[in-house]
Amino acid sequence: MSDFCPEWIFGIACAVTARDFLSSENSINSISRKFSKGFSERFKEIKFEEITECAESILQFLNDINAGDEAVDYLNNYIYYRIGFKSNGAERKLSGMFSSALDGQKTKDYDTEKSTKVFRATIFGIRNNTIAKTPAGWSIGEVEDLDWLGELIEQPVDILDSF
Repeated sequence: MSDFCPEWIFGIACAVTARDFLSSENSINSISRKFSKGFSERFKEIKFEEITECAESILQFLNDINAGDEAVDYLNNYIYYRIGFKSNGAERKLSGMFSSALDGQKTKDYDTEKSTKVFRATIFGIRNNTIAKTPAGWSIGEVEDLDWLGELIEQPVDILDSF
């Protein structure tokens, strides 16, 4: 637990928080708390407020571009892209012989500003058809080697996290 969460994982958590807020009856804080608790088992603490702030920034951007009914699709496309690809477009290898993309990092390289910037760039790429959209029928559960992150994303929000 002495390492920091990688930016791509933090960004996915923020996007899933925004998506689940739009598509469920859960509060943004309760979804953020789920990720904060899950991450605390693996990385240095990420306060739920950090995830909430980033998710709200993402939602504000989607509002600014008038995403409307397409907002959840944009979020799903972003989540798919960040799981499968690095920021430079190279395919992400989730597991290797000696390490995993899910391992912590020695330095903190995430924050709301950086993650929102990556989100905006990714959405512009999706809108301009320079970044692949989510294939029909794709689900996080079918991604090999996503391990604990996939489980955390699919884990239901605990009603007690609302308080």
